[in-house]
Parts: sequence; structure tokens; C-alpha cells
Amino acid sequence: MRLSQTRRHWNRLAQADPLWVVLTEKGKENNGWQIDEFFANGRRIVDDELAGVRAHHPALRYGAALDFGCGVGRLSQALAGHFDTVTGVDISEEMLAHARRYNTHGHRVRYLHNSHSDLRLLASNQFDFVYSLITLQHMEPVYARRYINEFARVAAPGGVILFQIPSESYQDPPDRTLLTLWFPTFWKRFKRRMRRWLNLWFAFEPFMEMHAIPRQEVEAVLRATGLEILVVYKYGATGSEIESWGYLARKP
Repeated sequence: MRLSQTRRHWNRLAQADPLWVVLTEKGKENNGWQIDEFFANGRRIVDDELAGVRAHHPALRYGAALDFGCGVGRLSQALAGHFDTVTGVDISEEMLAHARRYNTHGHRVRYLHNSHSDLRLLASNQFDFVYSLITLQHMEPVYARRYINEFARVAAPGGVILFQIPSESYQDPPDRTLLTLWFPTFWKRFKRRMRRWLNLWFAFEPFMEMHAIPRQEVEAVLRATGLEILVVYKYGATGSEIESWGYLARKP
């Protein structure tokens, strides 16, 4: 999907069930999340993540943090318990409206809308900690690579970057070629593809796209930006069907 299409789908998802599309736990769909429970989950995640960061980089600074793909602010609010200021960035205006409503930290947390394929709204060299969780997988890899480059740009010298992305695709296998199909099947598939195409643009049935970038490719992007890779580790629950990696890097 183009970013404009991704934005449209996430706005529709945010209108329907904003907490569950951020954290898709079984039994929590249909607005089943309790607000306190939802944000407590974010605090646990951030506390654990920062403990891991300190194990590899004890000199972590606690000035400014960036939460890329902040959604309704689950992790931004948690980061505010550790950092002086937090900036949450998201492609969905609807998500950001929820985030501002749930903000309990006043001016210390700000939320910005960004629909560009870069982070031009943010100055270079300003964040001590750049963080992105379960976000880069929801966009085409060409955009994810650009944002990783932007993470390096906006991080302060000596700053730390932590993000996660799967290394294998979630995509369904492609359809058989239409040339092998007889007419009735061809017509059914044509209508299905047209419906998918229209849905991409108009989001009458909004969905989360899922993508992956191989680990070797992500590491190459990080090195090309001049970042020092501190550790790459398996991300997610043991036994997960999808292989995902966490990347912790430092800007010299």
C-alpha cells in the first residue's frame, strides 16, 4: 500500500476499535480493553525494554525520547515515566486524537501527525532514545527502510535506537496465474481482485497490512547509516510462528 492508503486504513481501524488494533490480544476485540489495563501493559513493556537497553548500554540518557508509530500512546505514556520529554509520531489522525485524550503527562508528551515517507517534521540529532514497536511491519518495506534511516538522523550523538520488525513475510501465497483458469473462475477472481483494489483506496473493509525485511538486510541498512549495532535478538513469545527480531543500535 501507498502511505496515503495506509493512513486511510488506520484511521478507519482507529474509529472502530482503537485499543485492540494496537494490541491484538485474543478476547480483547470489540473494545474489550480496559483503559488502565491497556496502559499498564505499556508500562511493563517499556520497563522491560529499558532494562535490556541498559544491560547493553549503561550510559543511556533520559532526556528526549521518540515513539514512532505511537498509536493511542500506550508506549509514549510509559516512556514519560523515564524520560524528560516524549514525542509520539503516527500516520493516523484518529489514533492521535485518542492519544491526546489519554495523555496524563501534559506538555511533557507531544503527539505529531506525519504522513510523509520521512521524518522531516523532526530536527536532526535531538533524541536520546528512538523507539518503534510493532509499527514498521505495517508498511511497505521501502518505507520501513527510509524510516530506519530517519531514526539514525533524528537520534542525538550517543543516542540509542530500538525497533522490531519480522524477518519473514505474513503475506498470503499469490494466486495462480489467471491464464490457467477457465472463464467462471477467471470472473470470480477478477471481481475479487477489483474488490481488493477498491478496498485499498476506500478502506470500506479496513485491514492491517503485514510485511517483513530479512535480518541481514536490516543490519545492512543500520551499518550504512553509520550506526553501531549493539545487539540483535529474537523478539516475541517463544514458539511464535513468525520470526521477528529486535534491533538495538547506537549513534556514534
